[in-house]
Amino acid sequence: MDLNNLKSDPIVVVGGGFGGLSTVQALLARSNGIPIILIDQSPRFLFKPLLYELLSGELQLWEVAPKYSALASELGFIFLEECVVEVDGLERKLITSSGTEVTYSQLVISTGVTTDFSLLRNLKEYAYGFSSLNDLVRIQELIISINNSSNHSDPLIIAGAGPTGVELACKLSDLVNNRVDIYLVDKGNKILSKSKSFNREKAIDAIAERNIKIYLEHYIQSINENIIELSTVETERNNSLKINYSGLLWTAGLSPCRLQFIDHLLDENKKIKVNKFLQIKEYQNIFFVGDIVFCEDDPFPSSAQVAMQQGFLTAQNIISLRKGNKLKSFQFEDLGEMLSLGIGNASITGYGVTLAGSLAFKIRHFAYLMRMPGFSLSLKSAGSRLLSKK
Repeated sequence: MDLNNLKSDPIVVVGGGFGGLSTVQALLARSNGIPIILIDQSPRFLFKPLLYELLSGELQLWEVAPKYSALASELGFIFLEECVVEVDGLERKLITSSGTEVTYSQLVISTGVTTDFSLLRNLKEYAYGFSSLNDLVRIQELIISINNSSNHSDPLIIAGAGPTGVELACKLSDLVNNRVDIYLVDKGNKILSKSKSFNREKAIDAIAERNIKIYLEHYIQSINENIIELSTVETERNNSLKINYSGLLWTAGLSPCRLQFIDHLLDENKKIKVNKFLQIKEYQNIFFVGDIVFCEDDPFPSSAQVAMQQGFLTAQNIISLRKGNKLKSFQFEDLGEMLSLGIGNASITGYGVTLAGSLAFKIRHFAYLMRMPGFSLSLKSAGSRLLSKK
């Protein structure tokens, strides 16, 4: 598509995660022909809550990570597979790594977060993340190595006992068929500290059924190719434990994806402080969405549902801004929580309903698949699940 022949300056969205793509979809329903451009350096959208099922083979790549080009063709937006290297907020333009210059009328930045390997020396060299398709491939290779070799007896270690760590622990335990132990390590005094109590209880039950050992109030002090050293948080005890390990999966820290324009806007917690309209005062025509933002007046968690709700509101506010109407403030509506707790098992809490087991697993699949961008993809995915013999 020739960007020079657009009838008007487009609305540009940088970052195609949940927040960015939700913004694009909502804009397309309201923008009345205004060009919408989505820029992301990856060719695929990644539905991260279902990454566990892609790891286990319960879902296929096209269901969890559709191509942006296919979504653009179906939904009607412009997709640029590029990396943004510069944003000029005053001139309302940005420049990509290929040198492409794009002017915009309004800009949405939703670049998201990735695994933070800076918290410990040698961490990036020896640890696995779990935030991309490349991470997934590496972990799949590790699983194959464990299952096809009699030499693997050392435990897999997962740092972080939040939703990602707990879901990953249960799924990995099933995938290696208890060939090795899994150690779940967290500085806190309980797993899933911010989750619903019902889901936490079901997660504890799922962990108890598997070769998973929990090390609470512990942290990883050092790591090399063969040994991880765990230490206790309480300095008075000053206990440490050296463990030979098969692999370390790091879910204990995230950092913003790099974009020069936002670097100076990040606070000490690596977040951007926004107002209730998801803006900063310097640039009223730029909105910030997703895991990179926080609001002091009305705190909200970092999650896919928050990002999606922010995307829908941002699209509405952009149209209001263009028409000179008042903007609406963001108010998070908690729709509940769904956890994957191993192959064929899940836990759901939401709208007064609590459910666990195989039925919860199927409902979770269906609910997420119906949220996939693009009607035909959602319908195809849901249909393949309904017709599956599994």
